[in-house]
Amino acid sequence: MDKEKLTKKIKKLSKFTYGAMVIYFLLNCCDIWPEGVKRHNIDMDIKDMSTLKAVFAIAALFFLVVSVVGMFISAMKTMSALSKGRTPFTKKTANRVRDLGIYFIVMEISCAALVFIGTGKIELDLFWLAGLVLYAFSVVFRYGAKLQKESGETL
Repeated sequence: MDKEKLTKKIKKLSKFTYGAMVIYFLLNCCDIWPEGVKRHNIDMDIKDMSTLKAVFAIAALFFLVVSVVGMFISAMKTMSALSKGRTPFTKKTANRVRDLGIYFIVMEISCAALVFIGTGKIELDLFWLAGLVLYAFSVVFRYGAKLQKESGETL
């Protein structure tokens, strides 16, 4: 596949992903989900918890919110930059993909902590694995940026 076709494909996919993220965000804000979607509904009353448990629940909730907001911002910036047709192999893109991986891992840990505090059960989704994969991809993007810089210097 030549460079022009690949750039066009990245641009289209990035725009589609950007739109899908906006729709996903709106679905979450409006709480409009089909019945089959797995959701954690945990009722926790801080008044009924020990102080230590309440502090952990508040901390986990804080990290969950920060990681979700950070994940959306980082993903939107990445998709926006890629949809402009520029090279994906930049240090900025590598850092954003790395940050996405970290946000996914923090989100999974925070969610698992909240579920454990509320129910006493340990439930993990695959966000931690997605976070590790994204982190590994960030190294690939960083290497690609280095190769592209070296290629540009030789021309």
